[in-house]
Amino acid sequence: MFWFIIFLVFMLFLIIFGVQLSHKENSKKKIHLLVNEKVLKNLEELKFNISRIFYINDSHTYIQSNEYKQMVAVDNKKKKIALIDYESSELIIIKFNEFLDYEVYKNGVSYTTGGNVGSIWGGIFNAKTEENCKELKLIIRIKKIDKPQITYDIIKDTVFNMGENIAGKAYSECIKTLQEFVSFLEVVKSENKQKSLPEK
Repeated sequence: MFWFIIFLVFMLFLIIFGVQLSHKENSKKKIHLLVNEKVLKNLEELKFNISRIFYINDSHTYIQSNEYKQMVAVDNKKKKIALIDYESSELIIIKFNEFLDYEVYKNGVSYTTGGNVGSIWGGIFNAKTEENCKELKLIIRIKKIDKPQITYDIIKDTVFNMGENIAGKAYSECIKTLQEFVSFLEVVKSENKQKSLPEK
């Protein structure tokens, strides 16, 4: 009888936890959806010519359709980037030359380019396959006094804070879109550097 009661309590705990987890994930997806819809409408009103949208997978939305994911819009014609602060639901539009740098943080450790983009992915991929990533985020630094940086949380608030296994599908899908967007940032960074060089 005693063990049966323990079993029931344990099962009740799992049910409550599962409901709370589902509610949290649905809430995050709903926030992303509403923010993205609002941003796209604002960009249309501002005549921001979207030439490309980068959809960034995270541990909660990687299996969802794009409208639920974090995004960054690019206007190649006007050389502008539309960033989104999902914490405050704020749209921040910058010119290419207002982009300064970025950092990728994995489990509290910063991986910066240092002129070599391979150093980022070497540090992120060169790990034991049983390792879990509890936190992965991208910090974009921009030339705005009132808003000097924007953070995109990619892996955060996982079940029991155990993180995502680096050999798993969630981690792989998150890295794939992150790598694609970072490659774009490297191109912008390179263009800015070339323009800052004195003419010969």
